[in-house]
Amino acid sequence: MDLPLALLSILFAVIAAARISKAFRNETRRALTGVPETPIGAVKDGEKVRIKGRARGREPVRTSPLSQRPCIGFRVTVDSSEGDFGLWERVVEIETFDSFLLADDTGEAVLHTPFEIRLRAYAESSVDSASPALASLLEKEGMPASEVFVPERHFRYAETILSEGEEIVAVGRARIEIDPAGRAPSHRDPPVMVHMRADDAVVILANPADAG
Repeated sequence: MDLPLALLSILFAVIAAARISKAFRNETRRALTGVPETPIGAVKDGEKVRIKGRARGREPVRTSPLSQRPCIGFRVTVDSSEGDFGLWERVVEIETFDSFLLADDTGEAVLHTPFEIRLRAYAESSVDSASPALASLLEKEGMPASEVFVPERHFRYAETILSEGEEIVAVGRARIEIDPAGRAPSHRDPPVMVHMRADDAVVILANPADAG
């Protein structure tokens, strides 16, 4: 591919990525609009709420497959194409999250999987050849090395991770449940904690900047 064509291809990719990013933020704002933010300690049973806090893991720490970062959970997508203007095909889509705690100054909530992940990607790129970590992931997901390392094979990927201590927003239906790890409203009452489950309503995870 000559230089002008290569530059044009890169320009198209940059423009497309910017449009996708803007559409993603707008869609996220629409999903969160109209749900007021509530301190976790003030959440009432049965309310649809938006809470903000820092994530705390309840299960052993995971390692993200591409960036190799410790995390509570991750989502990875990988697309592949052949040639300069080949069609992109989704070859990997993995989402691995555990239930976790979200804590603010007023209390804690337990967020149960599955989630609708609207967090911004930690790492995303388009590459002309697979890195060792990407090649390992592709082979693990069933793409043999003979297909990974092919001339004119291109990849684009996005890896979204949720890290310990990261500030996020969650939106969903809240339930106040008896929980030994929670707080007792009084010495006569059992300890309780806020729980948000996907069977009550979709639990959306998003970055605070996208929830305004």
